Amino acid sequence: MTSTKRAKPKSPPVPSRSLSDCFADVKKLYSEYSHATFSRGEIASALNVSATSGPFGGRLYSLKEFGLIDSAGSEYRVSDTFMTMNSKPNGSMEFKTAALGAIRQSDTFRELLDEFKSKLPSADAVAGRLETQKRFNRERAKVAATVLEESMRYAGLIDNNNNVLPVRGTPTPEDSGETNENDEADENEHRNDPPPPARDDLRVEVPVGEDRKVLVYYPRDLTSDEAQKVGRVLAAIVA
Repeated sequence: MTSTKRAKPKSPPVPSRSLSDCFADVKKLYSEYSHATFSRGEIASALNVSATSGPFGGRLYSLKEFGLIDSAGSEYRVSDTFMTMNSKPNGSMEFKTAALGAIRQSDTFRELLDEFKSKLPSADAVAGRLETQKRFNRERAKVAATVLEESMRYAGLIDNNNNVLPVRGTPTPEDSGETNENDEADENEHRNDPPPPARDDLRVEVPVGEDRKVLVYYPRDLTSDEAQKVGRVLAAIVA
């Protein structure tokens, strides 16, 4: 009596490599080909893998699924998403926005992020969800869950407890509610400073006593009548 080995269920397509690894791959392509197009064989050559191997197919699919390369006929080129991530510092709002868009390119990842809006469960819990509800086989479910978590962490979109973070730039003292004592002192020191003059204004210092002077800014075309009016206003203020 013979038995046949039960085939694993075919899992939905999903990136098999993290966004960080895929971004590193496309950086190599960009370094090699810049804005020019490149073929499947040239991708394999730049990444030092065989174009006919199974692992290369999954690697190429991940680059396309994250939207880091675009199809250009039968060839490819680096995408606008990659260019944004490559030109902006990690942690900036622009980088995080582009990275989140790349992660959400995957239908599976987008559905999970829409479901878990405030906190991403552990990779084991996400893998269980993929296996029971998304028809993933166990091995692929674990890979997909790990890729999602690592990608979100690389993009700065979850904290150490897997809480989903809002897309924003690097925190500033104002964002955290902290203030710098020196900044406060500078602000208080200059709180009563006169506003800066307009570009064409003239300035004159009028001595009014020992170690006392009045600083006056006035427009170049000030008339005598206007000057007298200013004098009357000042006299009324100090009266």
